[in-house]
Order: sequence, then structure tokens, then C-alpha cells
Amino acid sequence: MEPIIQVILSFAAVAIFIALIIILNFRKQGTQKALIWVMTIIFGILMTVIVVLDGIEIFPFRLGDYQSPGFDLEFGSWHVGLILGLPALISLSIGTILVLYDEAKYVMWHGFAAGGSLIVTIINVILLIFLTPPEILNYSGMIHTLHIFLGAFGLATGVASFFFGASGQRNIARMTGYFTLAGWWGAFLLGLLLELPIPPVY
Repeated sequence: MEPIIQVILSFAAVAIFIALIIILNFRKQGTQKALIWVMTIIFGILMTVIVVLDGIEIFPFRLGDYQSPGFDLEFGSWHVGLILGLPALISLSIGTILVLYDEAKYVMWHGFAAGGSLIVTIINVILLIFLTPPEILNYSGMIHTLHIFLGAFGLATGVASFFFGASGQRNIARMTGYFTLAGWWGAFLLGLLLELPIPPVY
């Protein structure tokens, strides 16, 4: 997928997701169900298109020989947003939509989705240990630094939200959960900027 197309689709998905969160927070209970489902389906379609089209481009590189001619170092590590980071983000986003839609009915599924996203993110962080020197150099720069900061911030607030939720502090858990969403979506969008044909910022 062309980077600019991915950026446009991703920002459109973020805009729909933010609007959806606002509607879910301020609607009267049991109202606007049709609008919520339509927006959720559109959000899901956009994210599916991003994952599928990018996956078609990335996975052949994964299966190829690391030393083969033409191998792109950008795809040299499994620490890539599409493979681990984006699924974790989608899982957390879906879990958030479900619990805001009907907390009593979907709170368990929210726990599974949010907990799964934390586990996948921790694995993604651990994979940073196995980066080679060329990959570390490829991941340097100011944008990557901000990406790392937002990702780490989201992970910290996500763990905090998990413990607050488990202890029954629902309001604090919700607030820290929103911080996690903001951090991870911000990290994802910054990662997209690295794919655009613009001079790197150091």
C-alpha cells in the first residue's frame, strides 16, 4: 500500500474512532444504536484494509532470506507496528467500544481484549532486545523517540488501568485507559510518518 494512502485511511479511522468514543460517552443509554454500529463497522473495515493490504507487502519479506539481495532492513525485525503493535491497538479499541456500549454485558470481553493487547505489547517491547545494529540505526531519530515515548507511556497507563479496574476503581481505570489509547494511537500515527517520503527529523 502506498504510504500516503495508509496515512489517509489511518487518520480517517482515528477520526471515526474518536467520534464513536464521544457518542458512546455522551449518549443516553440505549439510544443511537444504529449510528454506533454503522460507525463501528466502518472503523473495522478501514482497519482491516490497512492490515490486509500491508500484510500482503510485509509477510513475503519476513519469509525470505535475511541475507538475500534486495532485503529491506525496514522489515528486518518482527518489532513492526502491523504485526504486533497494530493488532494490540485494534484489540484495545474494540474492547473499549464494547465496554462503553454495554458495560454490564461486555465487561468480560473488554478484559480479554485489553489484557490481550497488553500481553502482545509486552512481547513487542521484548523483541526490541533482538534488534541488530543496522535495525537500531534504522529506528533512530526524533520521530522514533516520540514513538517510543508514547508507546511506553501507553503501556504504563495500560498496566495501571488493568490494576485499577481489577480493584474496582472504574473511573480511574477508564481515565488511564483513555491515556493508553491516546498514547498507542499517537505512536501508531507517528510510525506512519516514518513511511512518508519526507526528510527525517533528527
